[in-house]
Amino acid sequence: MKDYQTITLAPSTPRRIFVPAGALLGVCDPEGEQPFALDLEDGAAVEVVSSIGAGVTAGDVLRRRIAVTSENRSGAELTIRACRDQWMEIGAISGDDSRFAPLTPQTALRVRMPLAFPDQKFNDLPEPLAPVTAEYRIDGATAIAYKVKAGQYIQILNVEGSQCADFLAFAGTDLTEELDGAATRTLNGTSMPGAGLHGKYFSQEMRPLIEVIQDTCGRHDSFLLACSELYYDDIGYPGHANCTTNFNLNLAKYAVAARPGWAALNFFFNTEVLSDGTIVSGESWARPGDYVLLQAQTDLLCTTSSCADDIDPVNGWNPTPIHVRLYDSGNRFPAGSGRRVSRDRPLQMTQETAFTPSIRVLTDDLADFGGFWLPSSYAKGGEYAEYWALREKAAIMDLSSLRKFEVYGPNAFALLQTAFSRDLSKLKKGQSAYGCFMNAHGGMVNDGIVFRLSEAAFRVVSNCETDGDWLRRIAGDRNFDVRVKSSSDLWHNLALQGPQSRAILGPILALDPEWGLETLEEMQPFRFAAGRIGEISVLVSRTGYTGELGYELFVHPQDGAALWEYLLRSGGPQGLLPMGLAALDRARIEAGLLGPGCEFDPGISPFQAGIGWTVSLQKPDFIGKSASERLQAAPPRVAVGLTLDGNEVAPIGEHLYASGDTFSAGRITSTTFSPFLNRSIALAQVFPEYGAMGTELEVGFVDGQTRRTRAVVGPLAAYDPQKLRVKS
Repeated sequence: MKDYQTITLAPSTPRRIFVPAGALLGVCDPEGEQPFALDLEDGAAVEVVSSIGAGVTAGDVLRRRIAVTSENRSGAELTIRACRDQWMEIGAISGDDSRFAPLTPQTALRVRMPLAFPDQKFNDLPEPLAPVTAEYRIDGATAIAYKVKAGQYIQILNVEGSQCADFLAFAGTDLTEELDGAATRTLNGTSMPGAGLHGKYFSQEMRPLIEVIQDTCGRHDSFLLACSELYYDDIGYPGHANCTTNFNLNLAKYAVAARPGWAALNFFFNTEVLSDGTIVSGESWARPGDYVLLQAQTDLLCTTSSCADDIDPVNGWNPTPIHVRLYDSGNRFPAGSGRRVSRDRPLQMTQETAFTPSIRVLTDDLADFGGFWLPSSYAKGGEYAEYWALREKAAIMDLSSLRKFEVYGPNAFALLQTAFSRDLSKLKKGQSAYGCFMNAHGGMVNDGIVFRLSEAAFRVVSNCETDGDWLRRIAGDRNFDVRVKSSSDLWHNLALQGPQSRAILGPILALDPEWGLETLEEMQPFRFAAGRIGEISVLVSRTGYTGELGYELFVHPQDGAALWEYLLRSGGPQGLLPMGLAALDRARIEAGLLGPGCEFDPGISPFQAGIGWTVSLQKPDFIGKSASERLQAAPPRVAVGLTLDGNEVAPIGEHLYASGDTFSAGRITSTTFSPFLNRSIALAQVFPEYGAMGTELEVGFVDGQTRRTRAVVGPLAAYDPQKLRVKS
């Protein structure tokens, strides 16, 4: 039975929590220096169980408001025990919310709270998403059937985690229309629907029956057979409880004919199909409280099971309950998928950026990218129109999924000089540098840009939320007096890129003279400054991810919609268009820019990834230096660009071969068709013997042997290899 849950509490959202007598409440300030308070009811008391940097002592009994201001770099941790049933309110105390550097942002708390809700029947689950219309507890190895009206929501919850739940749905007056795997996969173009544009499950009549609205687990099986009598008979367990028999028993009362096996949706069943067609499975990834939220697209008869399998790891060897809640059709739940970026972080659902409401007016084609809903392409012109706007005129794109961290304090420079590959000693206020974080063996933890805001204040912009954890870990190991605080919630950003970007931005931007620039024309690459566009405060940086002249504009989320509209209106006469991720990926491959998980990972060094120039080996010491000195001389592979004969796009991950050879000369890491060059191009990593400019290789198509296409090794950037457009 699960008794507690861990939640993230944003600075601006205090929460009222019920704590029964004897139950514990834990509060952690993971990033440090975030004051918080607990307000107790009149007459209530709590006992301090443990306290680290919270200003109280274990064993103390407190009867009033508890205010905690941590001076610890690692933050305060406080655990209390309620002396009686009571409500208490917890929230972060407001601090500095200045818009510009140096910034000391408010950051989230992590709260471990009891699963206790006085008005809720089942206290082993998180709170309902809305008022519950009906709910059902499905004991382990059993199933139920229930009816759902069109528009109602079905929440299927994992009570204790590691438990699978088969699901069937029937429509029509005679209940003969049912979920169909072939129709669903064909119409969606995916093996399994997920929250977003391709979220519907279809019937054999190609009619949508249900839609995935939210999913906190992300690993399921679709349309394999539910476990059956025959399955258990064949492996030596005759008479074993099974989902098929349980379904047949429940469906008999609705005159649905029994079957020896049902093709079901098995939520939380950890299943994967390998490239050779093998289907593999393992213990469910679901944690206690994980759920799938579905919406009925028509009136349905549904049946849900708690899978009976206790003879292999699929349910952790022990079937446990599944819970179903129904919600009224009048509710509106945001679509999203759950993600846990590290083991100790609470679940996070897909978020909207400051620009998403404006973007949704122009397109429905949004994808979950880095935990945010970002557009893949726009409905009016499509990917190619967006691409040509970027190359010939200008485009704006939402890059708010980038993570931002404020690094400040007496040892801020020392920390970044230790953790970052570039030498920052000559970096002045208003200047930035691109580089990477490396591990001890020289692999790339991540790439990013460091902005110098003042003598002892920097901002790191990267693409991973755990980069802040990495920096805090290094600071702790080396006893640096420095703070690393997340500021992603305070800075959402647009990129304005293309040859007309300066002409669009210059007339509407007023720069703050404090940053040493009077006009946008004076801003060189990797310079930045604060300023205003109309009444909107922005930070403008001459950086980008497209290979074009361009700028990134960082803005407080409350001003995001206004900035979006201002730019589109101002740039309309110059042909400015919004651009999605599909065109952006095409542009960054043309420009030879790295993609995380494609061109680099923690096992690939900057020298292998093609950005060895970002490693300043002359620095006295930095993480990965000794390994980098070895790798510089002899990287195991080298990064190259390829131009292919013809316009057929090569498969990502495909091998490269010397002419006539059967052994691999390297692998493709990213690939696209270049409209500018009118041919297929790729980024690849090859063995050094094949890395010379002009080397002819072959790309395998089909099975790598049946058909091959000639590819010529060239610079990483097939488009403007000298970066003259960026520097123009």
